[in-house]
Amino acid sequence: MMVADVGLVAGSVAAAVLVLAAMARWIPQRWRDDGLPSIIDQFAGINKTLFSFILALSLVSATASLNQAGTQVNAEAASLTNLYWASRPLAPGQRDRLRELTREYTATVIGEEWPAMAEGRTADRAQELYDEMRRTLQDADKGTARENEFTRDALVALRAVGDARRARVLSISQEIPPYLWYGLIGSAILVVLGAAAQIPRLSVPGALSVGLLALLLSSVLAVLSALNHPFGGGIHVEPDSLRYAMDRFAVI
Repeated sequence: MMVADVGLVAGSVAAAVLVLAAMARWIPQRWRDDGLPSIIDQFAGINKTLFSFILALSLVSATASLNQAGTQVNAEAASLTNLYWASRPLAPGQRDRLRELTREYTATVIGEEWPAMAEGRTADRAQELYDEMRRTLQDADKGTARENEFTRDALVALRAVGDARRARVLSISQEIPPYLWYGLIGSAILVVLGAAAQIPRLSVPGALSVGLLALLLSSVLAVLSALNHPFGGGIHVEPDSLRYAMDRFAVI
């Protein structure tokens, strides 16, 4: 958990205890005697069910986006390795140029584009290198039928790289929808308010129970926030498969 998340959790706990103190002081005793706790208890049960439902939807959405992004990165790394293999039968000049661009593209994605994706952007240099790889193959001098077949095979492998790249770039913006966040945060606040309203006076056990409830709910939301960005959250996809592809380039 990052420092900002720890601060948010600590602030939530402190705010919950302050709310408990305010409610214990300002809610009239006659309201409690007239059945306010039972009314709040019924509402709290519905609200807890709503919170659990929204939390489950959000977790499914976040983990699905994270897993999908990881699959796309693995596909791109595999396609780059296949492209490197496909370059073997090409003419020496074309092969060497394509391999140089492939290595530079992979290194750029790891070193430049990954930090940019954490901020919701891409690296222009990576796209330029991909376009240059395509030009290298498409603008090659026409040779024998067999050489042309090797070039077409390399183009097929390059298109697979492009497809995987586009899928990875699109996954940068895959996040939990804002309306789910609104529902989660609002429902969590109501859960804490309902618990605080049922405690008649400020006491150490009461403050401890409300504080622990706020700690639990805010920690869950902090973990969910870490899962929210496939490439920029506290829990995110690493370019390990691309690093492995770089290692493979050295032996192909």
